[in-house]
Amino acid sequence: MSLPRSPDTSVAAIERSLTLDILRGRFPKGSRLPTVRDLAAQNGVNPSTIQRVVARLEARGIVEARQGSGLHVNDPADAGDVGLVPYWLVALEHEPERATRVLTDFLELRRALAVRLLVRHRDDILARSGELSASAAALGATDPSDLPALVEADLGFARALLRITGNIVALSVFNTLAKVLHESPRLVGAMYAAPAENARAMGKLLAALAKGGPNAEATIDTVLRKIDATTVSRFARSFEKGARA
Repeated sequence: MSLPRSPDTSVAAIERSLTLDILRGRFPKGSRLPTVRDLAAQNGVNPSTIQRVVARLEARGIVEARQGSGLHVNDPADAGDVGLVPYWLVALEHEPERATRVLTDFLELRRALAVRLLVRHRDDILARSGELSASAAALGATDPSDLPALVEADLGFARALLRITGNIVALSVFNTLAKVLHESPRLVGAMYAAPAENARAMGKLLAALAKGGPNAEATIDTVLRKIDATTVSRFARSFEKGARA
């Protein structure tokens, strides 16, 4: 199968293009990719560049090099890692229901981790509550039309929280979210349509932690669940707007 040549011949760009082709089913599970030599010719690069691309695809779990039989495509849903989430959202742009399901599942994973970590590290977080409150206020004061600044302010708050917990796995999930936002302007629009609401939600999280008690975990879960539900709803509606346009 011949692929269109990409104007960007970097390892990252070729990896992204092949990853999206696999997720979109252009190369279904069980099929074989073109040879390293063919991929090099199609992309205008040398074979060593494609070998680096293949190594990265293998590390993600979606391609397997078999001695004597070439590059075989694995089922990305079964073999892929969480790092594929940003690519799934891009690949499923023409399948809104599936894209929305992927986003819902990812946000649910993030929420489950966040709730437990916030409660477990309550004392450490409260010791830094002044700094965190300032971060929340900065988000609320950011120009709503300046999406890059909104994203940075929001991610800064979340990153500060997770650094306090010291949980490397949670930070990895957070870094995946940052990549998702980089890949999906649609999701950026859904998450930051009302930054003042986001800032108020951050304040509610800190207030629930400060209050403590047996209901703190449920309160935090409720706050985050509402944020996520609003994001998913806006994300789903964005496809409807695109169809009408």
